[in-house]
Amino acid sequence: MRRVLSFIFGWCFIIVCVVFSIKSTALNPDFYIPKYEEMDLASDIGVSKKDLNQSIRLLLEYLDDKRADIKGHITWYGVSQETFNEKETSHMVDVKALYQNALRVAKTALIILVLIVLYFYWNETECMFAYLSKGFLTAMFTFIFMLVFFGFWIFTDFTSFWTWFHTIFFTNQLWLLDPNTDFMICMLPETIFYKLVLACVIKVICFVVLASGLAIYYMVKKAPIGFER
Repeated sequence: MRRVLSFIFGWCFIIVCVVFSIKSTALNPDFYIPKYEEMDLASDIGVSKKDLNQSIRLLLEYLDDKRADIKGHITWYGVSQETFNEKETSHMVDVKALYQNALRVAKTALIILVLIVLYFYWNETECMFAYLSKGFLTAMFTFIFMLVFFGFWIFTDFTSFWTWFHTIFFTNQLWLLDPNTDFMICMLPETIFYKLVLACVIKVICFVVLASGLAIYYMVKKAPIGFER
C-alpha cells in the first residue's frame, strides 16, 4: 500500500510539473513576441507588429479563460478583416477545452499529492520522506522512458509528432488550417510550436532533475536506518 501510494505521489508530482510548465510557457505572450521579432514574422505574413502581438494575446487570454471569445480585427495584406474566421474559432474551442481539462487533471493530481503526504505524515512520520523519495524516483524512471521516446521523436521528426498529437487529442480536422485563408496558422507556424514544445520539455526536465537530485540525496544520506532503498 505504501509503495503504491508513494508511486502515485511521484506521478502526481510529474503531472503537476508538466502542466505548470505548459501554463507558464505556452500561455505567456513574452514567449511568442520575442520569437516573432527574431523571425521578423509580421513582415513575412503581411501584418503589422501591433496586430500580430495583439492577436497572440487575444488567443492566450481566451485559452486562459480571461475572455469569452477571440473576436478582433487585423489588417492582413492591406485588407481589414476579423482576426480569426469561423473554422479557427471552432478549433480554438477544442483547444481551450483540452487545456482546461489538463488544468483540471493537474489540480486533481495536486489534491491527491497533498492527501498522500498527509497520509504518510499521520501514519509514517519517521519514514515519510523516504517513502515519498523512493516513490518519486520509481515514477521518474518510467517517465524517463517516455521522455526519451518522445524527445527523440520531436527532435527527429517534429511534423510527424505534431500530426500524431492532433489526431490523438482532437476528434475533428479543424486543426488542418490553410495559410492562404486562415491567419492562425500563419501567426503560429510549425517553427514556433517546435520551440514551444522544446521550451516546455526543458522546463520539465529542470524540475524533475532538481527533485530527483534531492530525492537521491535524501535516500543516500538521510533515510532512516533499515529503510529499504
